[in-house]
Amino acid sequence: MPASTLIASLRQDAGLTQEELARRVGTSQPAIARLEAGGTSPSVATLERLARAADMDLEIRLVPRPAPDPVIAAYLKDIDRSLLRENLRLTVDQRIRALASLQSFHEEVGRGVAAARKRKLRQ
Repeated sequence: MPASTLIASLRQDAGLTQEELARRVGTSQPAIARLEAGGTSPSVATLERLARAADMDLEIRLVPRPAPDPVIAAYLKDIDRSLLRENLRLTVDQRIRALASLQSFHEEVGRGVAAARKRKLRQ
């Protein structure tokens, strides 16, 4: 969560206006507005002061990241991004028509495979 969202959230959760939070912290309302708008990056000490002024505690935790899935990592490495860009240039209608064409082709191949299996079983 961005610090700006965190600050706006803690203020709103405490039922404070920007002016009230600013007064409790000892700063100006425009300074709080800049923090909430993402105009500045507050230090941890500033975040602690803002949290205390809203009767909250700031808690920072480190949590391990989940191990990446090797199958997904391999898949992402081999994605043909040029094909993705080409498909995204198509309209929705063009993409649906292309999908319907592929589905028809898939069904035709399936019928051909089934016919070949029948011929093989007769031999």
